[in-house]
Amino acid sequence: MENLHHIRSHLLDLHHAMVQEERRVYEDAHGKVSAGQFLGALVNDEAFAWLRPMTALIVELDENEANGTVDGDAWLAQVRGLLSPNAEGTDFQRHYEALLQRSPDVGLAHGATMRALRS
Repeated sequence: MENLHHIRSHLLDLHHAMVQEERRVYEDAHGKVSAGQFLGALVNDEAFAWLRPMTALIVELDENEANGTVDGDAWLAQVRGLLSPNAEGTDFQRHYEALLQRSPDVGLAHGATMRALRS
């Protein structure tokens, strides 16, 4: 379970880097927004729907851990599958690949997460 928490921590860092990059792009297009306004956009704007699978995986681990029903191997397989950038893959994978290309912070967080997945 400790390894799952370690990976979850890296996923949160990666998610944060991704959201920060998306906020930068959003504000370039729409002007500066408050944290609350951007959170509203993240939750409600379909332009950010592609991020939801990653959020869902983090929440899934938390909920399953609370219920005592964690299947660590299955969860790790889902994480590995999701974090496989692919220009022709799922909506998440396409956006993720683009983020990796344009954001050094996302790239660094991705590398740290992948190292954690291998440990």
